[in-house]
Amino acid sequence: MPHNRSKEELEHFIRKLEQQALETAEEREPIYIKAGLKDASLILDVGCGNGAVTRDICNHTAGHVIAIDDSEEMVEIAGKMLVGVRNVTLCMGDAHSLPFRDNTFDIAICNLLLMWVREPQTVVNEMARVVKHGGKVVASLEPDFGGKIHWPPYEGVDEIFAGRAIKNRGGDPYIGRKLRMLFVRAGLKTEVGIGNMRIWSCQEDLQSYLKARDFYWNALRREGLSTEEIKKWEEHYIKSIEEGIEFNFFPQFYAIGVKE
Repeated sequence: MPHNRSKEELEHFIRKLEQQALETAEEREPIYIKAGLKDASLILDVGCGNGAVTRDICNHTAGHVIAIDDSEEMVEIAGKMLVGVRNVTLCMGDAHSLPFRDNTFDIAICNLLLMWVREPQTVVNEMARVVKHGGKVVASLEPDFGGKIHWPPYEGVDEIFAGRAIKNRGGDPYIGRKLRMLFVRAGLKTEVGIGNMRIWSCQEDLQSYLKARDFYWNALRREGLSTEEIKKWEEHYIKSIEEGIEFNFFPQFYAIGVKE
């Protein structure tokens, strides 16, 4: 299972991926425009996951998209997600050793991938290798939980959602601040920026939480919290939303690198 998830956890994770794709669509679109996705002929989507962002990429280009993931199960799920999408081909492969020739693609793009891979520098190097000279490597969104801001605080839970749960899963919760380094060391002329500039309203926070409630509960259970402890936290969280004082933000960065 991806990231050592049980079958039930994987189902919640897949639903969360689709929710994230919808919630971040408006943030990714300017990145697609800046990267020239619309005019690219051949695009590589690295770590396509369940295919929700892949579908978005396909809708933003007249070119063909090759989508790759190292999980056979996720490729099958992506295949169902992408039924009817004509400009995409799915395949299996390891992002650390992409099964493509040098200088093949106009753009190689990933989304929320580098935080999970074993060796992010190797992955960016590989993306740079398979892109043509003058082509682009794009990380559309990578978070940095070290910059997470939440109010009012709740001891025992805030630190879990501020990166501890990601780290305990084997991910890097601070990958966002490393994007410039990863791209520059791959030999790319690099631009970095922050994708999510808008602060959500309390109601938007609540709607997002309720859609992914099972995902968050599973994360807290995995970190050792009892059902009673989670209920108390949830009551505190929803009460702050009802009072209109909830504030929740963590930065998500993008990087665009040109292969010279």
